[in-house]
Amino acid sequence: MIIALPISRGRLASHFTKAQQVSFYDENHQLLLSIPNPALGGNCQDKKALLDAIRAQKTDIVVVQHIGERMLGKLLDAGISVSQGDNQLSIVALLAQSRDVNLRLTAASQGRASLKHLAKGGCCGTKGGCGCSGKTTNAKLSPATMGLSCLTPPISGSPIQYSGFRQLQK
Repeated sequence: MIIALPISRGRLASHFTKAQQVSFYDENHQLLLSIPNPALGGNCQDKKALLDAIRAQKTDIVVVQHIGERMLGKLLDAGISVSQGDNQLSIVALLAQSRDVNLRLTAASQGRASLKHLAKGGCCGTKGGCGCSGKTTNAKLSPATMGLSCLTPPISGSPIQYSGFRQLQK
């Protein structure tokens, strides 16, 4: 079993694709490999390179504190389990709790929505999109179960609501 941890400053990174490096551990919690995070560039190709690196290491579990719903969906579609972690915990504690199925993220909607992706109009946007062609990679996923769907453009003119934020009073 291979466990991947996105690491920044010696701790679990607060956001998966913004980690400085990704470290891979075996089931005995021994470090196998640590690579610079290819997703730091922030574009779709860089994030795909991160996903490809995780697949290449035959990763079984990825531990994250925060992750975007699109990347979470891609990891789940690839058959990789994603476990919720806390960057206040040590790496040893994170590795130990990575097998706890109660901490697993099981749906893409459990990730954070991508505001940049929405601002570009999603995959169906007129600004060139991100290259996913608006197609889902898993035919079993419906737009309702995906959380954020590449199949529907954002509704223009309606205000976006964010949890914990109040609208300005006019």
